[in-house]
Amino acid sequence: MTGTMTGTMTGTMTGTGTLIRLILRRDRVLLPVWIAITALLPASIASATTDLYAHQAARDSFAAASASNPAQLAMRGPIYDASVGGLTAWTLGSSLALFGGLISILLMIRHTRVEEETGRRELLASGVIGRHAPLAAALAVVLAANLLLGLLSVPGLVAGGLPAGSSLLFGLSTAAGGWAFAAVAAITGQLTASSGTARGIAIAAGGLLFALRSLADTGGIGWLAWLTPFGWVRLTRPYAGDQWWVLGLVAVFVTALAVAAFALSTRRDLAGGLIPARPGPAEGTLPGAFGLAARLHRGTLAGFTIGFGALGALLGVAARGLNTQLDTPQFRELAATLGGAEARLSDVFFTFVMYVLSQLVAGAALVSALRARGEEAAGRADLLLSTPVGRLRWALSHLVFAVMSPVLLLTALGAAAGLTFDGDVARVTGATLAYLPAVWTVVGIATLLFGLLPRLTAAVSWTALGLFLLVDLLAEFKLATGIVLDLSPFVHVPATLLGSASSPAAPLLGLTIVAVALTAAGLAFLRRRDLTPSA
Repeated sequence: MTGTMTGTMTGTMTGTGTLIRLILRRDRVLLPVWIAITALLPASIASATTDLYAHQAARDSFAAASASNPAQLAMRGPIYDASVGGLTAWTLGSSLALFGGLISILLMIRHTRVEEETGRRELLASGVIGRHAPLAAALAVVLAANLLLGLLSVPGLVAGGLPAGSSLLFGLSTAAGGWAFAAVAAITGQLTASSGTARGIAIAAGGLLFALRSLADTGGIGWLAWLTPFGWVRLTRPYAGDQWWVLGLVAVFVTALAVAAFALSTRRDLAGGLIPARPGPAEGTLPGAFGLAARLHRGTLAGFTIGFGALGALLGVAARGLNTQLDTPQFRELAATLGGAEARLSDVFFTFVMYVLSQLVAGAALVSALRARGEEAAGRADLLLSTPVGRLRWALSHLVFAVMSPVLLLTALGAAAGLTFDGDVARVTGATLAYLPAVWTVVGIATLLFGLLPRLTAAVSWTALGLFLLVDLLAEFKLATGIVLDLSPFVHVPATLLGSASSPAAPLLGLTIVAVALTAAGLAFLRRRDLTPSA
């Protein structure tokens, strides 16, 4: 019996090595670029920290100011040690977990669910490929890539004079964030037949887990940090006690989800999901291309709207009591610097957190923007375009949801936060909707790529969003200035809650013009190119 079970498991993994080589070949540019950028970043931040805070007194002063700043606590948590290493770990802990987690989710869905959605998985299954080999290969590559980038960051930190043991722990903690979300994506890839939905669920889960960590550090509910990978990455405490055992929680989490993903994979049909697609009506009742697009987008859009509404309510609760809880001289000085003497503590907190959440909204909008490319790659667009439906009408049927989805998500986020925050729904919702032009610019980039480079649309679009996150992080330590910083559309959004712009309409109008131009160019290129039904 044991021999039979072992043979069966071995058979389901047949071809894993071949698929690993295939993945490495397909991502021979993306993987090295991601690993190199992430591995070099810690040493750069450590060097910048040394330059900016040359003396221990300056580092202590910065740590004290950050401890009274709810926005910093929400984004990165408390500083455990005001050394160069401690500040580097504090700066990058949550940020690299967010960045690495996003890339890991995208890679996992790309090499599992997308392969099934486009039919390539079925072709592979006709050869000597076991049922679990694609999932095993994707997990192996993504986990190994995260480990490699973590290990490659260690020599630069040690060369900068930081302790080798703590640097190794920091590198492994960096890898742990990617590992956790690779496992999350392995699960969501089994739930639905749509790669966009699977990707969206995983990203929404990441946003919820990030919010739990933020709430733990700002709301005095410390035990919540132990429920999320963003908390575990911080609680390893490199350069501040080195709690190696916390990595064991990550190992248990990743192992449990990976085992569950393999088990779920055996319970569904190839190219199907555990959540069955609802059958359509017996007779066609969809009003043309737009009706079909509405049916394809509505489930994902409803889930995102509910999720961001709940997230807004959590943020409102966290911000509500901050005006009295952290009314300190240090923070009053920070608030005055950012928004004038009348700026409120809660407004500064919400502005900082909203800056990051707007990029998550952009990720949700990308899911909608890339749906048309998914339909084309799967060959379904050919069927629709063989009817009296033109290319522009088909593309616009999906684009309208990419444009309107961030309106719904930002409205839900702002309205829920306003209700639980200070009761001023219109003021808070207006501040969240200010990020619309920046999100639309990301959608415009995806539309341009869809028309110009369809095979690279998804990979380059998500990479661009990841680079915007990275640029914003580098800007905090003045490692990105001038033209490089201006490349991120989110930098140009005025902080309306703080009254930081005398004429907020000017930058928003400029971003909207850029978004419209990118979108128009993408649609023009779409009219002139051939369809490419394979990714």
